[in-house]
Amino acid sequence: MEPTQRKMKILEAVIEAYIKTGDPIGSKAICEALDFNVSSATVRNDMAELASLGLLEQPHTSSGRVPTELGYRVYIDDLMKTLPLDKKERSAIKDTLEINANTPEKLLETAADVLSRITGCAAIAASPPGENAVIRHVKFVQTGSYTAMAVVITSLGSVKPKLFRCEYMITPSLLEMFDKAINDRLAGMPVTSLTPAFIQTTALSFGEMSMIMPSVLLAVSEAAKEASADGTAIKGQSNLFSMPQIASSNGKRVMELFEKPRELTKLMSAAESRSGVLIGSELRDPSLSGLSIITAKYTAAPQCTGTLALIGPLRMNYPRIISVLGSVADLVGESLSELLDL
Repeated sequence: MEPTQRKMKILEAVIEAYIKTGDPIGSKAICEALDFNVSSATVRNDMAELASLGLLEQPHTSSGRVPTELGYRVYIDDLMKTLPLDKKERSAIKDTLEINANTPEKLLETAADVLSRITGCAAIAASPPGENAVIRHVKFVQTGSYTAMAVVITSLGSVKPKLFRCEYMITPSLLEMFDKAINDRLAGMPVTSLTPAFIQTTALSFGEMSMIMPSVLLAVSEAAKEASADGTAIKGQSNLFSMPQIASSNGKRVMELFEKPRELTKLMSAAESRSGVLIGSELRDPSLSGLSIITAKYTAAPQCTGTLALIGPLRMNYPRIISVLGSVADLVGESLSELLDL
């Protein structure tokens, strides 16, 4: 075996042993873990060289070695091997998603919950970008003599209701008229097209009906605006605060992160550009240096893609967690396709 190849095998063994135990790893333990024969002296020399390259470090003079952030990065990019979930575990996840998810929003919430329970990390499920949605249908439901609800249903499965009030009595026949007039004009339109200017122009186009349409169109416009916003389900934040690897002094900053969806989205996008994993200082925030974020895309259609993510400590079982995340992403894509009939 070439010396460089041997050193990479030793680095892989050190990281995987450290992930399991959390303790510095000595040469004897590595010799026992390797699938080839090598002396303890050779392992010690190779570990010392790996340390000189910035891939390992020695917490104490008499202790073994632990991986550095750079060591984790080399491991993630070049060394680790992921295995698919066994059929039984994958089937159990699929059943949970199917039983509990009857809407896209509930599907993502369930996926985040499943991920947080299986991995012990904080889980995030981001919906497909709402700005890509088009209006599939607008339903009207009477709620009172002078009030009704406009329910905007989009191509991404979002269902957004908005109450409106009229100065005239609402009847079933009037709601039928609203249904036909609105859907004839709006069905198939991007939700982002329902701007104030468009609504004003559309109201005038109804001719004799234009005097009774403003409140209806305003409700539809507001519901469409809500449907265009990206949705995010977050579960298991408390898992992070039970991990000794995450300093309590950083707890406030970590909690703030979950209250800022845009910041989370940026981190998830950044992770996607780094093999789906962003670790330590790559998060560009000293308060988050003890964390890693792992992402996976799910796809129900070319214009219907979203992201699942897990946030946990720098020392985590990357092969296992990446495998779980990838499997759940595949199942979410399948379930979403069924829900949306894509």
